[in-house]
Amino acid sequence: MNFKAITSKARFFVIGLIALEIASIPVSAKIIENVAFSKPQRVVSVPFPTQPGVTRFMVSSNSPFAITSEEAIGDFEINIEVRGNLNGKPFGRNAQAPGLIQSCARQTSSKTTKIYEAERGTELREGDILSKTVMVEVRYDATINPNLQIVSKNKAKKFLSAKSCATKQS
Repeated sequence: MNFKAITSKARFFVIGLIALEIASIPVSAKIIENVAFSKPQRVVSVPFPTQPGVTRFMVSSNSPFAITSEEAIGDFEINIEVRGNLNGKPFGRNAQAPGLIQSCARQTSSKTTKIYEAERGTELREGDILSKTVMVEVRYDATINPNLQIVSKNKAKKFLSAKSCATKQS
């Protein structure tokens, strides 16, 4: 087909369609920019049997998470170990610290309270689940028996945050 053989009306029609396509590119780009393409939050945690006053979890997440406590009043020390060995198997090769690696929270109510909030997920790069996992250790008074849970940050929004241990009570 020869472009010169097309009538002038058809030529204007084709040129108009091409111009319309070109004009729609910025609009499409703006729509894509404003639409949030997010994957579902996934938090996997496995508790380990420990001695009184210490609870350990292996945690892998693709998004921020929170540690909640209920049925306990007292101070909680949270320590995150990004890399290490678990029964001779390495963990954390493809992980990152989810936020502070040490923190302390004072829970003043037996209601469910956030004692730790991560700023990001533990997964840094692709790999097997153990390589994207960190060890979370929570220490507390051995005389209390808190119900500790690790949940996605979205699920933890409804809970109040505990005060820092450095905060003085009046």
